[in-house]
Amino acid sequence: MALGVAPSASAGAPAASPYRSLWGKHVYPLVSQVKHTSGAISLPLLGAGVGPMTYGGGPIQRSPKVFVVFWGWHGNDPAGVANYLKSFLGGVGGSGWANIQTQYSGTGQGFITNPGGQLAGTWNDDTSGPGVVTTDGEIAAEGVKAAQHFGYNADADYFVATPTGTGTAGFKTSYCAYHGAVASGMGPVAFTYLPYIPDAGANCGKNFVNGGSAGLLDGVSIVGGHEYAEAVTDPQPSSGWTDLTGQETGDKCAWINSGTGASQDINLGTGRFAVQTLYSNAAGLLGGCVISYP
Repeated sequence: MALGVAPSASAGAPAASPYRSLWGKHVYPLVSQVKHTSGAISLPLLGAGVGPMTYGGGPIQRSPKVFVVFWGWHGNDPAGVANYLKSFLGGVGGSGWANIQTQYSGTGQGFITNPGGQLAGTWNDDTSGPGVVTTDGEIAAEGVKAAQHFGYNADADYFVATPTGTGTAGFKTSYCAYHGAVASGMGPVAFTYLPYIPDAGANCGKNFVNGGSAGLLDGVSIVGGHEYAEAVTDPQPSSGWTDLTGQETGDKCAWINSGTGASQDINLGTGRFAVQTLYSNAAGLLGGCVISYP
């Protein structure tokens, strides 16, 4: 789903789930909508879904790849998001964190794998650009354009990253990012929409894990990582792995700020990055939010 905005430190019980679905679109809520704490056993709380992950019979991305199109940036990147995102996605393949997904499988597809080098290409598409308020249809069309540019791969997630000062309706006030799928002549294109996360500040994860300058881009890897992970297990929402309420592996662990399921830094070959935990059916007797998987 999409990741919603992060909660404030004073937030109380999580609000009702704000996720919405549109042609298989799943939205990541703001911190303030879902932030919660987790005790010694990192079980999801009310508002974070019900039950373990169950399989809906649809596709998974068995050998995940990610392509990123920086749409209409024209070099305007005041917070340094592009290099940070490329470093994160360039190092996540083969990590213990990405390995959490390998417990999930698809009919006739086997289990998800976790190869290195999952960032397979980036593209600065400055031939056009998003408006200040961009539509979902324009984002989906740019996802298809990215698939045409890089080459179509059913195991790929095509990230559409838009520049500072732009976003679809609700960015910063209702959601942080989303992933989904759109039909095309090549086949279903799985794509992630990643707005310019620093524009949303603490609502979308600024300093959620790290204080000061070290945490200015925490939200980029927390939100981007959430969407990356969910596209692997549910590239055509909600036909892959979800819980009984339709929430995905990242949704159930979004914006946890303390306890064993809390968001935290992980070390990759490309640097140190803040990420959220992901849901594991194999955690303990009941499942829970974990930071890695053997």
